[in-house]
Amino acid sequence: MHTDLEKINWSDDIIPDVIAEFPAGSGPFPAVILAPGLRYDMHRPVMAQVAHHLLLQGFAVFRFNWSFYTSDAARGQPLADLIPELQDMTSVLRLATNDGRIQQQNISIAGKSFGSIVAWRFFQQQPAVKSCVLLTPLCVADKSGGDELSLVKQNYPCAELEKRPVLMLAGNADPYCELDTLREFAGPMAARFKIVVLEGNHSMEIPDEDTTVATSKLERNLALLACHIQGFLLQ
Repeated sequence: MHTDLEKINWSDDIIPDVIAEFPAGSGPFPAVILAPGLRYDMHRPVMAQVAHHLLLQGFAVFRFNWSFYTSDAARGQPLADLIPELQDMTSVLRLATNDGRIQQQNISIAGKSFGSIVAWRFFQQQPAVKSCVLLTPLCVADKSGGDELSLVKQNYPCAELEKRPVLMLAGNADPYCELDTLREFAGPMAARFKIVVLEGNHSMEIPDEDTTVATSKLERNLALLACHIQGFLLQ
């Protein structure tokens, strides 16, 4: 299958690195914007394999790295207010909305880990975006004795007000996503928030002493993950 890949070159050095991939043909295509993790960049397995799968299923896919990561992959950090990161996502969304090959009413966003936090805030700011996928969301209970969901609510504020569809996809062995906490958080919004739990850790890996077996398990797991995302986006 022929596809088109475009490496976006910006004149402004602070703009994030972006790879835009399009199915064969003139479109218009549904589109997905994939936001990476803090150090889990757009070339890592979850990002690359999800992008590849969706591309083969007829989606245009926009992957990018955060500007802070592009500037210093080892030590770069986001700002507490996430404004530069939201600006990164705005720049990528602008690429999609200005491209005649994209179905403007069918643009969704997804984010992994730290990227899910930024993607959620961005989703709330963009009412025209169709849906949101939170990959390996950060859902750990607050053990301080107060509201156990306070940390999750800080990461994904005002979730109860969101009317559009949301997919939260986690691994069953992810220390950064406690499944009971995830279910308690999303339970009141069950009509709009779909939870999918797969085997795997925060990188969706299934460790095995045999590295060949571990690699094979990861490939199968990522294929399953991508299928769940595809099914959600096609709803």
